[in-house]
Amino acid sequence: MSSIVNTSQLAERIQSITTGMHLAIPELIVAGTIISSLFIELFLHNKTAKFSTSWRYFTCQIPLLLALSLSFQRSELGLTGSFAAGLWESNVGSNAINTLILSIGFLLILMNQIHKKSLTFEELTGFLSILLGALLCSMSSNALSLFLSIEFMSMGTYVLVSLRKESSRASLPYVLFGLASSALFIYGISLLYGLTGTLDFTSVDFSRGISVAAPYLRGFALGLFAVGLLFKMSWAPFHPWNPDVMENLPAAWMTWISTAPKLAIAFVGVRLLPVLPISYANELAALAILTLVIGNLAALGQNKTKRLLAYSSIAHGGFLAMAWFFQPVQALDALLFYGFLYSIASLLVFYLIDDDAAEEVTAFAGLGSAKPLPAFFLLSGLITLVGLPPAGTFIAKLTYFSLLWSNYEMTNAIGLLLLMLVAILMTAISLFYYLKIPFQLYFKKSPEKSNLWAELNPLKIYAYGFLTAILIASILFPAALTNLWK
Repeated sequence: MSSIVNTSQLAERIQSITTGMHLAIPELIVAGTIISSLFIELFLHNKTAKFSTSWRYFTCQIPLLLALSLSFQRSELGLTGSFAAGLWESNVGSNAINTLILSIGFLLILMNQIHKKSLTFEELTGFLSILLGALLCSMSSNALSLFLSIEFMSMGTYVLVSLRKESSRASLPYVLFGLASSALFIYGISLLYGLTGTLDFTSVDFSRGISVAAPYLRGFALGLFAVGLLFKMSWAPFHPWNPDVMENLPAAWMTWISTAPKLAIAFVGVRLLPVLPISYANELAALAILTLVIGNLAALGQNKTKRLLAYSSIAHGGFLAMAWFFQPVQALDALLFYGFLYSIASLLVFYLIDDDAAEEVTAFAGLGSAKPLPAFFLLSGLITLVGLPPAGTFIAKLTYFSLLWSNYEMTNAIGLLLLMLVAILMTAISLFYYLKIPFQLYFKKSPEKSNLWAELNPLKIYAYGFLTAILIASILFPAALTNLWK
């Protein structure tokens, strides 16, 4: 009799896990791609590097395109619900964010192939691990699933930053700091479980447990929990790893590490913060201010191209997470618009500066007249990153500022007012370092013939032109881009 009961309970448990799995078909395709790539790699052993690279691109692009198509369909149909026994949840916001992340991932792999970059098995695995982790992260409704998702991203990042000999010196501190942040993160989760009796963010018990907990214990638990998230966002004071790691990475992985994890975790904050019964707006605003100030002021003193952009990515991480201070619906719209434009501009700029001859900003001297077309593409990307009119990010930043002001009027949280003022000031300061490269392009003469952009072919020009066209379209049809993901 007991065996029958146990069998019945097991069947119910299996059914609870499998129910709703159709809501995660795009994510399952990505997971299946990781597994299948492991087996395919066995058959690629002893094959030529060119043959192996071609097959890796093929086995990555086709599933990505399929996952992206199904993700668009899921968003269009409005499919929502929980799956895997409630560990993950598909909703309007997660569907939109995941469609955006899949789009950026597909474009990145396509750009890498157009540039005829070799794709090693380690790079493919690292890319897909970050992708799967980011997708699952945005759908997490449980502290345990969130931890597993972030660790997926971390493993992929560890692989990518350790591939080059130049980055080995920076990768070890990054891995050690990453492991430490993960340990603090899981400790924070255990404390939250002790306070609330549940790991489910959507549970009433979670909010009730947080509200009745001792203030110092509640703050300590949430602080440890936040460390794991802010480390991946490169928020100050958890940012020192970012410039050292980023400056030695190729364009594809610079873009990927700067965008996918930040988009996913920014959305986690959008989902999580409203369920907390206690407002931490002033504390988060202080960290956001610190991130914006450090990122922009550090970039101001840089003359190395990649290091300058690495510090700027820290500042953009601060901007992305400013959506945490908005109402959920407003936050989703603002995050989608800003995140999409930032990702496209990063993809365009990082590939255009990914050249051994472009180590210093002075390497771009005189190229505005010598090579006007790629110079224009680079200028378009930099204008988008700084948020100058008429760029779409100018509209996005104005939206951010107006929403911050509105929420300040409703809450009287002085931190939001200070954050808005500092964000405006830092946007103005960012103008000085972002325009270092255009100044070299159009107002300096090259002392000798430059080898930069010497290998540009028509296909690369078309690819850069396509990305630039998207940035221009954001000026003309800003609302259409946001609605596209929803």
